[in-house]
Amino acid sequence: MALRVVYRSHGGENSKDRPDWYSKRLALDSFLGAVRTASQTGVEVEVVFLNDGPIPEERLDPMRAHGRVKAITGGSNRVSYLAGLRHATRSDWDDEDVVLLAEDDYLWRPDALVSLAGSVRRGLADYWAPYGIGTHDDIEGRRRPRSGRGETAVPDDAVRWIPHESTTSTFAVRLEALRQDLPLLVVACFSGGDFDLTSCLAVQGIPRFRPVDIVRHHPGASTSPVARAARFAYLAVLRTAVDVGSVRRPSRRRLLLAADPALCTHMELGWVAPGPSGRPRFWEELAADVTRRSAARDPQAGPELTDSHPEGAATTADPAAPRPRAGDDVWTSRG
Repeated sequence: MALRVVYRSHGGENSKDRPDWYSKRLALDSFLGAVRTASQTGVEVEVVFLNDGPIPEERLDPMRAHGRVKAITGGSNRVSYLAGLRHATRSDWDDEDVVLLAEDDYLWRPDALVSLAGSVRRGLADYWAPYGIGTHDDIEGRRRPRSGRGETAVPDDAVRWIPHESTTSTFAVRLEALRQDLPLLVVACFSGGDFDLTSCLAVQGIPRFRPVDIVRHHPGASTSPVARAARFAYLAVLRTAVDVGSVRRPSRRRLLLAADPALCTHMELGWVAPGPSGRPRFWEELAADVTRRSAARDPQAGPELTDSHPEGAATTADPAAPRPRAGDDVWTSRG
């Protein structure tokens, strides 16, 4: 089993609210740090950078140094996402390999890909969500301590993989499952609304749309009665197809496992994942550490992982930190 990555990137920015420490260069450097940690622990990683439009040289140079760069003309998240699916499913990668579809506005922990590889090797699931835990465990924006869930035997700094309902367009999937699920994922992508939620539910055998959702939906921007009627028919057909496709035989119902706590976070205010228990500034501190190391290195070199690090972010050069084991499902980041 090898871990293949399709890292989707765009040269521009959007209008999302971002934390002060956000940048796409930060996202890239943190991800390359995770790649290097994985490689040092024996995990085979191959990265393809799928670039939609011109990319600044400060990001393009590290991409060229750490993987293959492929330019596409997308123009939207949906088109870029579909291009990523096509690239993975049409590749010569083995069915047993796992492909990670990654977006360019996520901050990654150094141990992210090692923990992912460990869960993959256990063979319990077909889909994995490095980011996704937090929405079901949050109480008024704060993470509920595991002791409150009766899990006092589980260390707060251990990473577990547990069943989860949904995640974003940043996820990992076994290639055999992706190739089988591709038609359903494509239909889900055009069914309107949050297609990532629709896709996650559909592959798990959970109907996404209620009957009322099939016949009643947002009319769209056009005021033309003909255009609105066409949109109504279009969405009704596609949403029906998604729900019919989600009625799968048990052998095709996928299991989605998500990291708890999250191994990466979307860098958008309101959607920053909870950090490890007791470390409310974990992501901000990790961002500062990655930025500092990036500024001190050669532009084409991978981010160094042998320097100091924020609390909870272990490095392979730290003798006091337990080394992640690629065959483990749960391991502790700090002693």
